[in-house]
Amino acid sequence: MLHNRAMQWTPTDQFGNLYEGISDAESLEALRPCLDSMIDELQERASGPIRMTVDIDYREINGPDPENVSHILRVAWFEGQDKSQIHAGVSAMVEEICTEKGIEGVTVGMG
Repeated sequence: MLHNRAMQWTPTDQFGNLYEGISDAESLEALRPCLDSMIDELQERASGPIRMTVDIDYREINGPDPENVSHILRVAWFEGQDKSQIHAGVSAMVEEICTEKGIEGVTVGMG
């Protein structure tokens, strides 16, 4: 189990290939510390550009690449939310966090 500030990342297998974090956030602003933690984790795992994916149907955000996921952030309140609004809000927040950290090239897609 890894603790990275606001988040606890739990391995889903014995090899540590996939970690899961569960957010109790009920708004975009409350999600910020979770995204901050996730970006730190993804930076350590990514071998190239970080491409996060927001998947409202599965109520999750994953990365560092849709084809090679190492971290999944579960966000229960995504259920029933407007997909484009959540995507836009998460994208803006990720961009803001990355700017503060001096990280470039992180993109956020929709699943």
